[in-house]
Amino acid sequence: MTYQSPAQPPETPTAPSSPPTTAWAVAALIFGIIGAAVIGIICGLVALRKTRTGHFGGRTLAIAGLILSGLWIVIGIIAVVAIVVLPDDSEDHFVPAVGSCFAAEPDGNFSKSDVLPCDQPHKVEVFAVITLPGDQYPGDAAAEKFLDRCSGEFAQYAAEDAPNVDIEDLHPTAESWAEGVRTVKCLAVSEDPITGSVKG
Repeated sequence: MTYQSPAQPPETPTAPSSPPTTAWAVAALIFGIIGAAVIGIICGLVALRKTRTGHFGGRTLAIAGLILSGLWIVIGIIAVVAIVVLPDDSEDHFVPAVGSCFAAEPDGNFSKSDVLPCDQPHKVEVFAVITLPGDQYPGDAAAEKFLDRCSGEFAQYAAEDAPNVDIEDLHPTAESWAEGVRTVKCLAVSEDPITGSVKG
C-alpha cells in the first residue's frame, strides 16, 4: 500500500507592502496648512518626483499640500489687489478736529495728511464741527442755516483781536450723505496765509 502525505493547504499569497511615505509629502501638507505656500510648493514638487518611481508613497498628501499652497497664494493676490485698487474710505470720511489748520480750502474733502500746526502759515482753520441728527438728507436749502450756525460758533471761538477771516462751511452733499457723512465743518478762511490760531 502506498503511503500518501496529507494534502497541504494552498499558500496564501502575501500582499505587497506599501512603500513608505516620503517625508517631502508630509512636509508639503504641513506647510500648505500653515500658509507657507512657497515652501509647501517646493516640498510638494519634490514629493511628486519621488513618488513617481514607486519607491515612496504620499502622492495624495503632496497633491493636497500643493492645492492648499496654491489657495494661500490666490488669497494673497486678492488681498494685495484689494489694498491697491479699492478706494480708502477712511480718507473720504475724515473729520478734522476743531483747531485743525490747512494750507488751503479742500477740494471736496479734508485729508488727514494735509493737517498743519496752526503756528505754521495756513489759510484755513476748523473752528467747529457740527453733527447733524436724523437719517434724512436736510437738502441744499439748509446750507444758509449751516452758515448762520457757524457764525454763532465763531463768535464764541475766536479772539477779539483775531485776524480778518471769512466764515464758510463744508456740509454734506446728497452723495456724501448717502455714504454716511453727517458733519458740517465750520471754517475760518483767510485770503492770505496767517500764522497762529484765531481762537481766543
